[in-house]
Amino acid sequence: MKGLASGESHLPDDDHTANTRHGSFIYFRSHQSPRVAKLGSPVLTKAPTASTPCQVRFWYHLSRHSHLSVFTRTSLDGDLQKQGDLIGISKSQWTQAKINLLVKAGESTLPFQLILEATVLSSNATVALDDISISQECEISNKSLPGTSILKKGGFLSREDAGYISSSRFRDFPSGCSNGTDEANFGSICDFEANSCGWFEAISGDNFDWVWNSRSNLSPEFEQQAPLWDHTHNTAQGHFMFILKKSRSLSQVAKLQSPTFSQAGPGCTLSFWFYNYGLSVGAAELQLHVENSSDPTVLWRVLYNQGNQWSQATVQLGRLTQPFHLSLDKVSLGIYDGVSAIDDIRFENCTLPLPVDSCEEPDFFWCRRSKACVEKLLLCDLVDDCGDHTDEDDCVPELQCNFENGICNWEQDTEDDFDWTRKRGPTSTLNTGPMKDNTLGTAKGHYLYIESSEPQVFQNRAALLSPVLNATSTEGCTFRFYYHMFGKHIYRLAIYQRVWSNTRGQLLWQIFGNQGNRWIRKHLSVSSRQPFQVLVEASVGDGFTGDIAVDDLSFMDCTLYPGTLPVDLPTPPEVSAPVTLPPHNCTDDEFVCRSDGHCVEKIQKCDFRNDCSDQSDESFCATKVCSFEKGSLCQWYQPIPEDLIQDSNTFRWGLGNGISIHHGEENHRPLVDHTTNTTDGWYLYADSSNGKFGDMADLLTPVISRTGPRCTLLFWTHMNGVTVGSLQVLSKKDNVTSKLWAQRGQQGAQWKKVEVFLGIQSHIQIVFRAKRGISYMGDVAVDDISFQDCAPLLSPDRKCTAQEFTCANKQCIAKDKLCDFVNDCADNSDESTFICSTSSGCCDFEFDLCSWEQEQDDDFDWNLKASSLPAVGTEPAADHTLGNSSGHYIFIKSLFPQQPMRAARISSPVISRRSKNCKIIFHYHMYGNGIGALTLIQVSVSNQTKVLLNLTVEQGNFWQRKELSLFGDEDFQLQFEGRVGEGYHGDIALDDIVLTKSCLSPHRSVTGDLPEPLPTGSCPRGYRECQNGKCYKPEQICNFVDDCGDDTDENECGTSCTFEKGWCGWQNSLAENSDWALGVGSHQSLRPPEDHTLGNKNGHFLYLEATPVGLRGEEAHLRSAVWQESSTACTLSFWYFISAKATGSIQVLIKTEKGLSKVWQEPEQNSGEHWQKAAILLGKLRNFEVIFQGIRTRDLGGGAAVDDIEFKDCMTVGETSESCPEATDFLCHNKKCVASHLVCDYKPDCPDGSDEAHCGHYTSTPGSCNFEITSGNWTTACSLTQDSEDDLDWAIGTRIPAEALSPDLDHTPGSGRHFLYVSSSGHKEGHMARITTSQYFPASLGICAVRFWFYTVDPRSMGILKVYTIEESGLNILVWSVIGGKRTGWMYGHVPLSSTSAFKVAFEADLAGNEDIFIALDDIIFTPECVFGGPVAPRPSPCEANQFSCIYTLQCVPLSGKCNGQEDCIDGSDEMDCSLSPAPQSCGKMEFQCSSDECIPSLLLCDEVPDCHFNEDESSCSNRSCSDGALTCTSSNSCIPLHKRCDGLVDCMDFHLDESSCTECPLGYCRNGGNCVVEKNGPVCRCGQGWKGNRCHIKVNPSPADFTHTQNNIWTFLGIGLAFLMIHIIVAVVCFLANRKVTVRKTKGSVNCAFLNPVYGNWSNPEKTESSVYSFSNPLYGTTSGCLETISNHLK
Repeated sequence: MKGLASGESHLPDDDHTANTRHGSFIYFRSHQSPRVAKLGSPVLTKAPTASTPCQVRFWYHLSRHSHLSVFTRTSLDGDLQKQGDLIGISKSQWTQAKINLLVKAGESTLPFQLILEATVLSSNATVALDDISISQECEISNKSLPGTSILKKGGFLSREDAGYISSSRFRDFPSGCSNGTDEANFGSICDFEANSCGWFEAISGDNFDWVWNSRSNLSPEFEQQAPLWDHTHNTAQGHFMFILKKSRSLSQVAKLQSPTFSQAGPGCTLSFWFYNYGLSVGAAELQLHVENSSDPTVLWRVLYNQGNQWSQATVQLGRLTQPFHLSLDKVSLGIYDGVSAIDDIRFENCTLPLPVDSCEEPDFFWCRRSKACVEKLLLCDLVDDCGDHTDEDDCVPELQCNFENGICNWEQDTEDDFDWTRKRGPTSTLNTGPMKDNTLGTAKGHYLYIESSEPQVFQNRAALLSPVLNATSTEGCTFRFYYHMFGKHIYRLAIYQRVWSNTRGQLLWQIFGNQGNRWIRKHLSVSSRQPFQVLVEASVGDGFTGDIAVDDLSFMDCTLYPGTLPVDLPTPPEVSAPVTLPPHNCTDDEFVCRSDGHCVEKIQKCDFRNDCSDQSDESFCATKVCSFEKGSLCQWYQPIPEDLIQDSNTFRWGLGNGISIHHGEENHRPLVDHTTNTTDGWYLYADSSNGKFGDMADLLTPVISRTGPRCTLLFWTHMNGVTVGSLQVLSKKDNVTSKLWAQRGQQGAQWKKVEVFLGIQSHIQIVFRAKRGISYMGDVAVDDISFQDCAPLLSPDRKCTAQEFTCANKQCIAKDKLCDFVNDCADNSDESTFICSTSSGCCDFEFDLCSWEQEQDDDFDWNLKASSLPAVGTEPAADHTLGNSSGHYIFIKSLFPQQPMRAARISSPVISRRSKNCKIIFHYHMYGNGIGALTLIQVSVSNQTKVLLNLTVEQGNFWQRKELSLFGDEDFQLQFEGRVGEGYHGDIALDDIVLTKSCLSPHRSVTGDLPEPLPTGSCPRGYRECQNGKCYKPEQICNFVDDCGDDTDENECGTSCTFEKGWCGWQNSLAENSDWALGVGSHQSLRPPEDHTLGNKNGHFLYLEATPVGLRGEEAHLRSAVWQESSTACTLSFWYFISAKATGSIQVLIKTEKGLSKVWQEPEQNSGEHWQKAAILLGKLRNFEVIFQGIRTRDLGGGAAVDDIEFKDCMTVGETSESCPEATDFLCHNKKCVASHLVCDYKPDCPDGSDEAHCGHYTSTPGSCNFEITSGNWTTACSLTQDSEDDLDWAIGTRIPAEALSPDLDHTPGSGRHFLYVSSSGHKEGHMARITTSQYFPASLGICAVRFWFYTVDPRSMGILKVYTIEESGLNILVWSVIGGKRTGWMYGHVPLSSTSAFKVAFEADLAGNEDIFIALDDIIFTPECVFGGPVAPRPSPCEANQFSCIYTLQCVPLSGKCNGQEDCIDGSDEMDCSLSPAPQSCGKMEFQCSSDECIPSLLLCDEVPDCHFNEDESSCSNRSCSDGALTCTSSNSCIPLHKRCDGLVDCMDFHLDESSCTECPLGYCRNGGNCVVEKNGPVCRCGQGWKGNRCHIKVNPSPADFTHTQNNIWTFLGIGLAFLMIHIIVAVVCFLANRKVTVRKTKGSVNCAFLNPVYGNWSNPEKTESSVYSFSNPLYGTTSGCLETISNHLK
């Protein structure tokens, strides 16, 4: 039109070309909205020479509420490809558009049409266009677009277009319109952008309707009822269909009806995106309506709120031969409030095959009327694939069954567990089973299914038998069927072929798990030369949503066989022939080699070394490597009867490979093995398809006689699946089983390497124990099991080199393996405490952090794993030191409350920069998907850092060794930093940290005199000042003597304390995560209400703090300083308090150089809730610590306290006693004891100097020398030798150089003048001087020592004095060192010397190349024991063989008095560690001896029922009460749960009571008429009415409060009943309005199985709630009324 008069402002006043009112343009406007208009271009094609896209250019004028879209299409009825969108604005003007026309791949040469689509959304909206042009890359084509629609040819045509498509063409499907508009509105794909595609609201007028619109076009009052954006474009301008509610009433129904379609092909599916959001949005239901049928078929439903999002649904339509339409229904019920919408509807694979001119392929059939070509495999399969039914003509009815008239000639098997059920419509359970059959595709059709509800249980089978058949061709015949497997708990469908009537036959095919809500076609080839039957077998899953259905069973190329199948007779078993041995002279303790009769020791059989020439000693033994290839188990076996191994329902180990995986197992079985990485390769797996939750399967080696020190078990494991169980590696010796390694839960679809260190073992079996998870979805698999370096060490045939350590058994090991916490020698001589005690910085974490310290500025601490705390997460199941679960290590967890990337750090002692060949060796374990990082940092004294190692992500579920060299320009420390990861499962653990002996400390490493303190105040050199001004010597600290008079010298030692003025020197250990705390009384917590000292709430005491993260088994250590020596009568007393809730316990430990010993623990019969006194006789001790150990007995627990600690009669001043702490001590003339190594060391330690008298046998020891040589060579006289390979020589001197602050003479008392020295004068760095003893000392451990005096002048602290032992092999072992300083005066050195072979001793001075260094030696003296050699001298026992030697006092008591309940020893040690201990010779190890000498099973201990005459079995029990089959374990104060009873692992050390009476009921076990039944976990009582408890010993009394409670709540119940009455009246009205009849669906109960979801369903769904044997069922759940079913299930 031409320009409009002014006032019509929604159209332009001027055109664009001439810019006048007389110019022309085209426009679109409608008085009704919304409306769409399309403008099509001529047919275009891209120019052959064009290299750039075509471009359309035009000017447009868009008003508000309008938009313009640009499309292209290559066929008249093809999909429109959008090229651009233009949106109108309020102030519009002519605007130019330039849009490149992009084409799909492969369509660049096709002709196409350009379509401009205008949309107006209001009555005054307009769209105007002008000056349209196409770029030169496109040209007008003389071709026309193809107009044939594949969809129409297939018969999928909208009937709503009947106005201009004649009914005669309705079934012929020719193209009705040249431009394809008959399918444009009703196509197979609808995004609702152009229009509603023929979908419409079928029930109008109730103000609750489906409407077509977009969010942006809605008024504010209605926009909350629509999604924020459409699904197609994800914009507010995108269109969809949604429910618009304008008013509220009970009878509102929104029904979105589709066009009517003529028919659908066999593969037809419908998919769409839907919105169902809001708390009261309600349910929606998609129904199928077939012509001439009044009953709709429900295809899909959504029951409740799906969230504020678009969700996708896919529905199978299948073959529909009659015209049909669909409807999407929703009922308001007057409460609807939410968003309901649908978008992007798509029909796929809905066409029938097209007609063809010929069909000559051999395996195809030409349909007679439709002329389509279909596969012959589709003939006579009960589905019309041709569209004219000719593929189903001339079929044999006996070879087909669609179950419309029964089960035909098929039969229910009588040997299965239950029968298939014939059904039509949906099954009786939501979310499982089909809603329609496959034959008719509607709810009127029939099918067979298995009902997975009660009484069926997991793995129950239902089998269907075909008629007996014969194959008609050599290729066999074909079995076709359709199956439906939909539901969370779907298990298994299997097809078998059998030729014997009494067998299940050969498995042809099987499938597991949920396959979706659809019918699936399957065909199987069946070949047999004899008559056969087919079995269709379905198995019940782990829950009731596991219904499996089949339909349309048919055979091709088969004939019926008139007879029956024969019976299979078993063959008799073969008799194995005995082994014939060759002639031999072997004894019963020897093994006979099979080929030559050679004899070897029996211990040499099965030890991984071939001792027989024919290797027969290693046959039938565990093999070094097993890959399971060729189906070999390599002698691994399962300790269960053969019939159970063959039983398909037993959880067991079996061989498998990728080829054997059936559908549904891909996600929890390995697809390939580890050995070959192919599907052909074999592995071993525990099949979780069998068994039930918690079942265990063991796999064992034959007995391994012995292993070597480096023996390691290596294997690969695969654990995938959402409910995979666990895998453990155990060692079994006799009846004792130890856990070595464990892993549980999903590890991902990959093979992972595992290493388990075994070390020295004898007569063990290795056990792989798989435990089944909660369902079948998760198998445990292992592959490539190998025993590496497991052969025992051979007798040594060579001497060790200078780089090797010589073991006591003459084996040779690398020097770096010395003192690394691994028994490399096989006799443990390389880990001897005497040889390794000098190693600083080494720690196995068995008690504390050793010399490592927790950093104070980090975020949290490393945890020390307690031996009583089992590993439950991803931390190691066993430590590295001991290799079992009782060992300790330190670890951090990626778990609350630690936040991601928070760090914990521990620091080493300071290491000198002068260290050479220094290394750190440690073992780490990093496992779990939440791993952070493990970093080893070197931090110098000037705070310079260097990262030595940084490990992130999981490193494997096993201990790994790491060795790093250390060096630096400054003294430094090492820090292990562990960082928390972002996941919840991940642990970093450290164990067995070793700093090699070459790592030097910058501080003095001297045993002997303490360094002299600098003068303070008025005190002279060598003294310290007391607080009162007096002076005391450092050696007077911690000796129980108040030398100051004000306790200054004793108050930081951990002395007697009331805690009213502080801690008195007692300190918490830095190793643990728990601490003792100083506090006052509190009634609200577990601590005491008042202290003991003052007896009020203001008094102080120490208590075991209750922290928010404390775990059961954690320890807190309160430590004293090291006390020098105690008297024989020394006593420790204290008061302790244990809460009645018993969440903490107390023990007292003594730590000496020899180790830890427990001297007291709280009595088992603890009355609690008041302060109690404990007194301990400590006796004669030297260099000892006192440790109060608090142990949590529950998670988060506290509740233990101590107060008023007192040491009494402990000072040794004035003590006169003939007894000393050690048998080797020297007793001075004045009755004082001194250690043996202090005798004759050139300093008096006895007050009377008697330890320095008569020293001739000391000074005559070779190597001892005071260098006062009057004649001859001093080296000869002293039996010392200058090292010929060093740089400098030691020389005799007489005076200390003037550089010293106080020049001294030599050290030798009396008239001594000479000493040995070495000094530097510009020598280069590395110059050393060494002297060595001329003679070898014999091997000895712990009895030989050297004492000497040394002097250093070293301003820069660079010179080093070292002491080495030199073995016969030449290996130098550093045993002592000191780095020089400005300290003046002679200093004392004492070095214990131990070696497993003959050795020399060397003194080495390293002068570091610096000037002014002076190092002197004097008065070297070896103890006489060095000459004699031998092991540690044991303390002789003064008692006879029939006497017990008291531990802390020199006293002998009769052996019969040990553990007899009366203290015969003064120190009470004869009654220590005697809890519930019977006479060992009287009763078995799982029996308890009553005082009457009667033996009762230990199962009866502490079970609240007295079985002994004097109730002894209940007299020493904890106050813990256990129920539900659990047992009370007194030693650990814990309950042993039912599932841990009789599992082969001892969990309670009290007579192994959890493994007692596993196969029989003890006499009189069940009381009060209860019946005893022996189950998997031992005897269980079935109690009669009115009784309960493990032994039916607790009477059940109804609570008198119940009746009162009922009275108090009667009005509440009346109110609830009135509300229910009103609801039923409303429901009755609704039912009357709905007037629909439905089948009442039954409610399924819980299934007694392993895997049930206890929270299934939704509160708004009254169908049912799944329950479990592990959860409580809902007592309000039951069958609903038909009316309620109408509302909930059919939404009316």
